[in-house]
Amino acid sequence: MTNHEIPHESKSESKSTTYFSIVPVENPGANITQTFLTRKNYDEWYRTFRLALLAKGKLDYIDGTISKPPPSDPEYKSWRSANALVSAWIYNSIIPDLRTSITLPEEATQLWNDIKQRFTLVNDAHIFQLESDIIACKQGPTESIMAYYGRIKKLWDDLLESDALPDCHCNPCSCNLLKHLERRRDKKRVRSFLMGLDARYGVLRSHILGTDPLPSLNQIYNRLQHEEGMRHTLDNPTPDSRPEPMAYATTVTNYGSRNTGGV
Repeated sequence: MTNHEIPHESKSESKSTTYFSIVPVENPGANITQTFLTRKNYDEWYRTFRLALLAKGKLDYIDGTISKPPPSDPEYKSWRSANALVSAWIYNSIIPDLRTSITLPEEATQLWNDIKQRFTLVNDAHIFQLESDIIACKQGPTESIMAYYGRIKKLWDDLLESDALPDCHCNPCSCNLLKHLERRRDKKRVRSFLMGLDARYGVLRSHILGTDPLPSLNQIYNRLQHEEGMRHTLDNPTPDSRPEPMAYATTVTNYGSRNTGGV
């Protein structure tokens, strides 16, 4: 056999090494992700759990790539062990209150799809509530720009976790679809943020909306914070910021009081 020849590997040996192998440190009681499935975070759990399975080489057990071999297949026992391991990982990543309502089917892919069908409907209701909260989010009459921005950004982040942008399947990407969707999302956030501003920023808001191209959200936030700081300075002058004529008049009056008895 020459140096360039590869030793023959049977189909069953390749299948065992690629799909059915279990690392000794992998055990069914482990939590392979820090994100646990609740009633409101399905999309976040979905993404993090898939990533964890991909890192462990077990993603094929939930996406339908690996099919259950017949019991007569020499690899059946190996598949059964690896499949049970993935099912246990999925079950352990669900909060205890929900586990009692979830049954454990024979195949991990069945468990994965059952959870998907069940929580996708719940997730739609959560997305509707988040979008309603964003529309209703308004800056209070005495609320700072920082506090208002923090409240609405938290809603944006929650919505992105529940309704993430689609992935591009080009390799490498040639459609720029994701960049286009991100620009649309950012413009929508700008309009939402400006819509909720208090009336005291109405003039500046009109000026920003009339700008072409529309500034980024970070630029708008910085402008509003600068405007807020200027308003605070004008409304709350310090003793050192008194106008010069007033300071001069005070000095002259004090001098006359000491030397001529005052006027």
